Amino acid sequence: MTPKNRMPDSYSENIPPIPGTIFLVISLILIYIAGMVLFPYDLLRQSPEVLQLLGENDKVLQGEIYRLFSAIFIHANVVHLVSNILFLIIFGIRLEELKSSSFLIVGFIFCGFVGNVASLIWFLLAIRMTSVGSSGAIFGLLGIVYFLVRGNTKRERRQALYILIIFFLITIGQDTNFISHLFGLLGGIFFAWLYEYLYKIKSR
Repeated sequence: MTPKNRMPDSYSENIPPIPGTIFLVISLILIYIAGMVLFPYDLLRQSPEVLQLLGENDKVLQGEIYRLFSAIFIHANVVHLVSNILFLIIFGIRLEELKSSSFLIVGFIFCGFVGNVASLIWFLLAIRMTSVGSSGAIFGLLGIVYFLVRGNTKRERRQALYILIIFFLITIGQDTNFISHLFGLLGGIFFAWLYEYLYKIKSR
């Protein structure tokens, strides 16, 4: 007899295991809160001190390589944070369904790093600016998902393409780092391709 407090197996099986997505979302929120607590500035915006301390800028060329990673987890304001978390949940859950939590986290960091390196080369050698945010990493997750579902149904490929176009359109603007987005996406496609390539070699 099934205990009253126990969830039906069919219900629990419908809940996707998404510890990687949850971990990344909580990390982004906690880092944002920590910045507000340590450097009080504005309820809706991160302080310039945090952006300059951990954001990607020309100080990378002075040996502060950590900025290529730390900038992935820093957001300029609440809207920036919430919009990235929304898309992280969408693509993160799908990627964990396709692969695993560790695959998601490694892919997220790799794509964010690739996007930041590209924007460093493109922008920072000519323009002194500071770039922050997870958008490049999230574009990378979209690239990974799109590559992995390319052999699935035509409907799923079409949906992924529509999301890609919409995501590009809503993130193109004066204050966005388009190069980071573009190369994060390309980094994601490369990451997924490399994974499948190495998997095929290992399976021989």
